Amino acid sequence: MAKSAVQKAKLLHIYKMLYENTDENHVMTVNDIIRQLATVGINAERKSIYDDIKVLNELGCDIIGVKSKTYGYYMASREFQIPELKLIIDALVAARFLTEKKTKELIDGLCNLASQHQKKELVRNTGVYSKAKSKNENVYYNIDSINEAISKNAKIRFSYFDYDIDKNKVYRGVRGKYKVSPYALIWEDECYYLVCYYERYNVTQFKVDKMESIEILKEKIDMDKKEEFDLVTYTKPMFNMFKGEPVKAEIIFDMSLLNVVFDRFGLDITVYPVGKNKFKAFLNVSISPTFIAWLFTFGDKAQLVAPENLVDEIKSTLNSLNKTYGC
Repeated sequence: MAKSAVQKAKLLHIYKMLYENTDENHVMTVNDIIRQLATVGINAERKSIYDDIKVLNELGCDIIGVKSKTYGYYMASREFQIPELKLIIDALVAARFLTEKKTKELIDGLCNLASQHQKKELVRNTGVYSKAKSKNENVYYNIDSINEAISKNAKIRFSYFDYDIDKNKVYRGVRGKYKVSPYALIWEDECYYLVCYYERYNVTQFKVDKMESIEILKEKIDMDKKEEFDLVTYTKPMFNMFKGEPVKAEIIFDMSLLNVVFDRFGLDITVYPVGKNKFKAFLNVSISPTFIAWLFTFGDKAQLVAPENLVDEIKSTLNSLNKTYGC
């Protein structure tokens, strides 16, 4: 190998070994670097190592020298810090639309952004996989195809399925039935959804892990309809992506639930105290079984007072439950 090629390789090897093997708690001395270079057939002198580290720092690498018993170097800055990687990994573990295989692949890739020592800590501290992981290995490619279609403002065609009692796929209608204008991909309740315009239902959503055989069409979407669509307005009233009639609900809560309500709806909602231990909240929601179920979790600590049609829906649900359980 020519001398210039050896020098270039040496620089890359030094960067790689510092990136993979060092962090603020683990350093490499110049002698460590020289010995590791020798294992790949590169001979180096101490002075050249100092010069190479200087060049790497000038190129934007954050390599810090520290003195303890000996003088060592470590890679101080990376694309992600350990707490950031942990947050992303935990989100991947919780994501039900990803298969266990794809989850593991993505986590392995993220761990490679840390040092070998930090990688062991990340893997050891990773939570257990969700029991409800998707079985659709194509979901990753579905996301890629949908993103491409959205960027091209192109319609897509796909098949959509459910599972029967034997866990076999049952397609809705004929395969390739659905032709839609994709608007956005959103992550809600540990699942991924495509929000789109579908002529039969207008704006609606589909679970990405239940989509199959996605085809990007040459046909363009109606841009006027897309520009009229507001994703925040569409999703904010929904519970777990269940679409229903949007209403302005007035609910009296026990004061102990104040932060529960803020966590779910944000701080921009209207609330005011009612007596000493209660407050009234004005919430934009959709009339749906998931919202009613959420309200029921608080028992007598939450009382819906308006609108009347939502009150009637709750009474109807209670009557159905009474019949079911013979109360």
